[in-house]
Amino acid sequence: MEWPMTITVFEYKNGPSNEAAALAPRLPAAEARQLHARGEAVFVDLRMVQEMKRTGIIPGAFPCPHGLMDLWIDPDSPISGPAPASNKVFVFCCSSGQHASEAAESARHMGLRQVFFLDGGMDAWLAGGGSVAAFDLQRVH
Repeated sequence: MEWPMTITVFEYKNGPSNEAAALAPRLPAAEARQLHARGEAVFVDLRMVQEMKRTGIIPGAFPCPHGLMDLWIDPDSPISGPAPASNKVFVFCCSSGQHASEAAESARHMGLRQVFFLDGGMDAWLAGGGSVAAFDLQRVH
């Protein structure tokens, strides 16, 4: 069953806010590959470790399984990563794009300004000839 509208409630430091179907912008795989080639974005891979092992990850991507994303972005978290540097461009990716779109929107509400999600996810990245690197478990955040 598909819902005609999505209501998401975000709660973060400034209190709750309601947003109706306001998603972060999608970034087509071809444009994402250009950003990647120029080193102009932080790519965040939200997939589960098993998926990253199976297909590899975008070279230089920050592996952060979906459930850990909020902790990674929160500057007060003990596992906080490069996200607090909110002036950077962030591209969230998952397998097909669904989880990444939700995560990117959540990241915007947590203070990141330039946030996109990889349209079609790793499936689109790979289908378009995007490069991959071997997954390194030591880099998971």
